[in-house]
Amino acid sequence: MTTDYQNKIARWVLPATFIVISLLAAWLRLSQIEIKPFHHDEGVNAHFLLNLSRNGQYQYNPTNYHGPTLYYFALVAVRIFGETDFALRLWPACAGILTVLLVWPIRRQLGAFGTAIAALCLALSPGLVYFSRDFIHEMSFGLFSLGIVVGAACYAERREFRWMLLIAISAGLLFATKETAVITAVVLIIAFLLATLFDLSRNLLRERRMDWRSLLMEWRKDTSSLLPSLDHALAGLVIFLFINLLFYSSLLTYWKGVSDAIDAIHLWSQRTGTEHVKNFWYFFGILLKLELPLLAGSLLAGVMILCKGSRFWLFAGAWTFGITLAYSILGYKTPWLAVNFLIPMALVTGYATDAINRLLPVRTLQTLWALAIMIAMVLSLDLTRKVNFERYDDNSNRSGYFERWAEKWKVPPYVDGQYGYVYAQTDRDLLQLVKDIKTESDRLPTANDTGIYIASPDYWPLPWYLRDYPHVAYTGGFNRVEGQAPVIPQSIMIANVTQRPVLDELTNFTLRQRVYTLRPGVSLLLLTRKGN
Repeated sequence: MTTDYQNKIARWVLPATFIVISLLAAWLRLSQIEIKPFHHDEGVNAHFLLNLSRNGQYQYNPTNYHGPTLYYFALVAVRIFGETDFALRLWPACAGILTVLLVWPIRRQLGAFGTAIAALCLALSPGLVYFSRDFIHEMSFGLFSLGIVVGAACYAERREFRWMLLIAISAGLLFATKETAVITAVVLIIAFLLATLFDLSRNLLRERRMDWRSLLMEWRKDTSSLLPSLDHALAGLVIFLFINLLFYSSLLTYWKGVSDAIDAIHLWSQRTGTEHVKNFWYFFGILLKLELPLLAGSLLAGVMILCKGSRFWLFAGAWTFGITLAYSILGYKTPWLAVNFLIPMALVTGYATDAINRLLPVRTLQTLWALAIMIAMVLSLDLTRKVNFERYDDNSNRSGYFERWAEKWKVPPYVDGQYGYVYAQTDRDLLQLVKDIKTESDRLPTANDTGIYIASPDYWPLPWYLRDYPHVAYTGGFNRVEGQAPVIPQSIMIANVTQRPVLDELTNFTLRQRVYTLRPGVSLLLLTRKGN
């Protein structure tokens, strides 16, 4: 076989491989996307989207909720596919797929082998797949974070405005998606400064002229060469500001949302130590249990980067370490925040595997190395299948690498159910409740009789599933006069098991002899009016 023919084949191998990986990523994110019941947070987000879709109204609320991009992007899918689970979850799934595709522009930095592995890590990560199948902000946030990095890497190399456009759009959408954009921005800036300082110092040491004056001179020269042109910088700034003004003002109709977006940073900083508080090692436990290839690859990459990494990889390593450390230090921790560091971990893992492959002296060792990587990817795929298609509502979080061995030896992340991606997830039993409500409503004489009284104080995401019922009262309790039984005009009632003493007073309702699990610690009851 001639060298030219071999090179021609090689030029087709990576694109073909990358396409296959991208299709695999799409299948994992879109297949059976409706199988998992909506989470509490998905139900709340769906409430805002329905208000935007049906009434054309959305106003940013900084006290408890994140930015507006999720709703406007999802609105497009709702217009096309209707008000379905698929439509709402389509945008996060697309964001997960686009995250994989963003690896392609930095294939020169990754190398052919590294590009394929980085894309595979992004495609197969149990966590990245899991949160690409949820109608929440996190996967969008991860996509826009990576967009900034990819745009910056390509702009530094090619100085083309299209890459400045990617940076500006990604940064604008990042800040319009979630308030924690400030954390990402600070980490990226520090990572850039540290990578530059380390690289310049390393070069000066090699030239044996390391001193503060030389370092300062090199810093000035280096900075001037990296700064964008004035027209590119101004255009990028205008695009960034326009995106945030557009979204936070609800398409230029609610200007208070812009000032609220600024206040949101302070409001959310006050919540970091009051809600969802977990220990420093929480995310490391999740990585050990569910993302072992990324954890091992990142540790390996750290060594490789410090020894021989280019400035880009010094930056990527600092980004990975910095964003992981930042979210580990913060007391406020939820599993979906892991998206922030799973993405850079996948990149540096791709770099490490490629660097080691290049160091191996003979083809046999390279083949064995590739085989070991493929085994790790197959194991990751199997775990992803288990987490996303079998145990998607397993709040005990039993899934993980070496599950039986770890449970036998009582490894803490496996014994403690909080270490996992399933977090207060709605039980699939809720879907049965929704079916039973429909069965009862179909028995009523007319649609107008289908009044539903929600007495349970915990009911999300029921508003999404009951969106087509015209008369639903979400009271969260009972309005009653002392000494008298509550008066319920509706024909169907949903109550909490803790409200059973009050329900016993309602002699005109029949209680179904079944308990429906909403999520851990929350159980619901279904009652119907007698005579209907």
